[in-house]
Amino acid sequence: MRTTRFLPRLTSALLLLVLAACQSAPNAPVTESKPEPAVAETPPAELPAEVAKTPEAPLKPMPQRNWPESTLAVPDKDSAPRKIAYDTLLTSRRQEDKIQAGWQYRRNRQGNIVGFEFSNHGGNRVLSPRRDAPKNQFFTRDYQFRFDDRARQDIHLMVSDWVPSRDRQFRLSELMNSLMLFFPRKMLPAIVNFGERNIVTLPTGEEIEFNAATQEVAAGVFVEAPVDLNPDGRARKFPDISYTGGGVMVRADARGTDPRLSPSALILNNAAPEDCVPGSPCARCQVPSRALWEQTGAVRFKFATDQEFHQFLLSRCAFGLPALNSATPVAAPNP
Repeated sequence: MRTTRFLPRLTSALLLLVLAACQSAPNAPVTESKPEPAVAETPPAELPAEVAKTPEAPLKPMPQRNWPESTLAVPDKDSAPRKIAYDTLLTSRRQEDKIQAGWQYRRNRQGNIVGFEFSNHGGNRVLSPRRDAPKNQFFTRDYQFRFDDRARQDIHLMVSDWVPSRDRQFRLSELMNSLMLFFPRKMLPAIVNFGERNIVTLPTGEEIEFNAATQEVAAGVFVEAPVDLNPDGRARKFPDISYTGGGVMVRADARGTDPRLSPSALILNNAAPEDCVPGSPCARCQVPSRALWEQTGAVRFKFATDQEFHQFLLSRCAFGLPALNSATPVAAPNP
């Protein structure tokens, strides 16, 4: 019974002790949550203006090779016939734009393209006077690309400068002729119009660009200087055409006759190593023309394949042909 009487007092005492303990205990520190400092966002790196504004490079436009003389093709065979066929047909290829000069292309009796040619008739930087046939003044620089029977053997270019003499009369004996061959002979020459340019592809696969209106060399692996207008035919220079490509060129010059029948020919090695001094045997080689061309009949080049000519160069000169492109056939089967 006593326990029951003291329960309310015990309870009150306990409550007082608890309250006293709470008041005497130090207040627990309150940690204020400070906001984290704002981190500045790093803007993405900006591309250079010329890069950021430049879209993907468009594909380089290519000329449309719709004509047979414009088609790129490897030679049909290696050897050319021993005789020249004089039944080829020469046809003019006119451009829609009458300002452009166009060219002429040559077909054989089978209807195959075996050459093309064009002329600079003057009135420009290379040839200031203009051609005037009625006055017997044939001011021209002619380019003739030939590949008889579509064979590798005799692919060549003939460049001729026509200039009247002192008496203003034209004589065949004063015609300045230069014949050129280019190696390696990977393909047949081709010509195509592309806007204001006519583009010629050499047997090496390299290109020359001609002004489509005047037929002046405009770009590519040829550099030309003006026609020599000296009225003294005996002092006149041969066509000043330089080949700047990466192959080998054979060149022969003659006044009024076929250069292949001239006493000698020059072989220039544009693929010479960097340490080769210009003019030294590793860069040029002079040989008798009879060593390169048959001197009778069709006057064909003696080496139907590039391998044969390569061996000749190694035996006579201090160099051979540059490495041939394995992706392009070097020899074509003879029929």
